[in-house]
Amino acid sequence: MRACNTAVSILNAHTRSPVDALLVSGTHLSLVACSGAWQAPQTVPVHYGIVGRVLATGRAVSIGDASIEYAGLHQRLPVGSVVCAPIRRQAQSPIGVLNLEFDRLMPGLDEWRNGLVDLGLRLGERIAELGGPPVESRAERTLRYTLAFADARDRRELAELACEAAVDVSGLGSAALLVRRAADTTEWLVPDLALAAGYTAPDTPDLAAHVAGLEPHRLSEMIDAVCRHGAGHTLGDPDLLDARGFEPLIGAGVRTLVAVPVRGTAESPLADAAMLIMDRLAVRVGSGTVSVLQLLMANAAVCYERLSTLDHLKSMADSDPLTGLPHLGPFTERLAAARAGRTALLVVDIDDFKKVNDTMGHAAGDRLLIRLAKALRGTLRAGDELFRVGGDEFVAVLDVPDETEATRVARRLAAAAREVGNAISVGVAVRRRGEPAEVTLRRADDAMYLAKQEDQIEVRVSA
Repeated sequence: MRACNTAVSILNAHTRSPVDALLVSGTHLSLVACSGAWQAPQTVPVHYGIVGRVLATGRAVSIGDASIEYAGLHQRLPVGSVVCAPIRRQAQSPIGVLNLEFDRLMPGLDEWRNGLVDLGLRLGERIAELGGPPVESRAERTLRYTLAFADARDRRELAELACEAAVDVSGLGSAALLVRRAADTTEWLVPDLALAAGYTAPDTPDLAAHVAGLEPHRLSEMIDAVCRHGAGHTLGDPDLLDARGFEPLIGAGVRTLVAVPVRGTAESPLADAAMLIMDRLAVRVGSGTVSVLQLLMANAAVCYERLSTLDHLKSMADSDPLTGLPHLGPFTERLAAARAGRTALLVVDIDDFKKVNDTMGHAAGDRLLIRLAKALRGTLRAGDELFRVGGDEFVAVLDVPDETEATRVARRLAAAAREVGNAISVGVAVRRRGEPAEVTLRRADDAMYLAKQEDQIEVRVSA
């Protein structure tokens, strides 16, 4: 840290411009020294702007006029020219970067770049002599994982990050995240019960894999044990003390366990979740470490709720809320991907549906739609897709070898509809070579109306 501060101070004294020394810390660059700016970012992603390019390539960069293309570290300051060089030892990968932002256009940038490259090498050598980059503090590690949770693209990635963070922060060998759908919700986005993710440190027994092989009721009992009283950790020999609820872990040789509930801010959470952090060595985990783990898992839970909300909104945008089938948006995308001679469109319309609504009410009509959608979807083969494209109209999209196979599937759809007590009419068309997909859909739709007009004919193939 002192070496970086010295280098930055000298550069700033000569340039009167902001100078930064950033060192790699996980997925981010941590700002370890800065001069010439009142406020500077604590961290930036390793792929951010010029500093990310220099870190990735190991080559210095100079920009004569950076006022337009440069995303500066100090956004409020005017930027003229920029020079950025790697911090490293000779022939080794960069461990960080030196970044110099002039507030004016500078001549002789090659000399500045060469000087900064030399300084980066000298600084890299000195850091190595002092034992390497500064050890990441607990606060920095917590911040790094919190930022990574917020950047997670989906819940699977988030679960894996949470397990990795639990092992890294605790120093134990394995972590397993258990998730169970709350009893008072039917939210389909959450599994009934699952090992959401596991992580094991290198060269240690994979206790997460053992948890994955346990029976569901055992996993459920452990979630209950963790969520009942909150976070807890072992303080003695489990063979001599009360380890009820965790017998499967003791049987696998677990001697140390930190168990943390994963709770967000929602009043009615979608799921109960518990993080199990384990080791076959007997280790005394400090209460401070447990508190940090609680904080990390609370952050993970908040991010989980956000991703769940986004997934739910996307599902509502793409799916029919009554039947759960995808509707016009996804259907338009699938239609555009239809292949000549291979993709069949089956347009399905419910016979006498208006009569059901008029005589029995719209609630009865909705129940019929739900039953039929379930029956039709259950009849289709793996890879086939069913869309609701209108009030009582569906379209099945199939990949088939020929028209005969498409007709066979259409007849199975008609039979499934009869089993739930209502007839349907089906029009079949296979996309022809050179034919727009919209024309194929129109032919299938015309065939469906012909089938509806002809007594005793449920399936009509387009001519």
